[in-house]
Amino acid sequence: MKKIASLAAALALIGSIAFAADSYTIAGSDILGQNLKAPLAALLGKHGVKANIDMKGSFAAFDALKKSQADVAIIAIPRGEKAPDEFITFPFAYLVATVAVNVANPIEEITTSQLYKIFSSSAAPRVDTWQAMNVGNASLKNIMPVTTSFSDSIVLELFKYGALKSTGIGKWVNIAKSPSEALSILRANNSAIAVLGKVEDRNMIKVLAIASDNDGGANKYAFRPDRDNIFNGDYPLALSFYIAVEKQKAAKLKPILKALLDDETAALIDSGEYISAPKNSRKKSIFELDILK
Repeated sequence: MKKIASLAAALALIGSIAFAADSYTIAGSDILGQNLKAPLAALLGKHGVKANIDMKGSFAAFDALKKSQADVAIIAIPRGEKAPDEFITFPFAYLVATVAVNVANPIEEITTSQLYKIFSSSAAPRVDTWQAMNVGNASLKNIMPVTTSFSDSIVLELFKYGALKSTGIGKWVNIAKSPSEALSILRANNSAIAVLGKVEDRNMIKVLAIASDNDGGANKYAFRPDRDNIFNGDYPLALSFYIAVEKQKAAKLKPILKALLDDETAALIDSGEYISAPKNSRKKSIFELDILK
């Protein structure tokens, strides 16, 4: 879990908010900060919330929350873990790794153990033909695995943790310079399979459903990276982000919390590489805030 803790630190949309009159200071990771900082400040301003946004690291912000040096943190919580009991958490956003193929490929779903055999440097033996995957198409021969970047890619690190048992990428894997180049490879090659982040342009692209079976389980269901599947924890290659506050301070922070859970903030999150929490989840969070005193 140390490795995923480091991943969470690198990925985290962490925010710490210090309350002073009607002004808040929001700190978060620089990963999201470049695209979120200015538009988020503007959106909060529409809610009458003045925000000074200063992007920082996740561990520092969470530590500040624990020491009451911050009022709110937006934290990354890996699968199987939960926030300490002294905090209230509200679902906020998700980062996903998706696996896609050319639309001509008849495959519809894949397991994490199969992905391990295709992509992992530790796979022995590795799977390198579509016939070995029982894909019945005479035009498909050797598998052409593709990723979007080297090991410093956030999406790739999430994929390695969720599907490759934290092992490395094999030397045979093709490294695209950008997500758009990876998509171009998929569109041009029926035998390609690529690891991507959120995929919006699906022209000639098929995003696969994934079943998690690295623990040896059999007959597990496969899930696509749809918003509800991600929210319910069914899609295995996702990292969840939550708004966290101390229980006794939540009522005082309703203005900023409601603004962070607003539809416009969700739309802002969805405009980038992240996926916002479902509307019904955010409505439930706001209802829970409304009954606090």
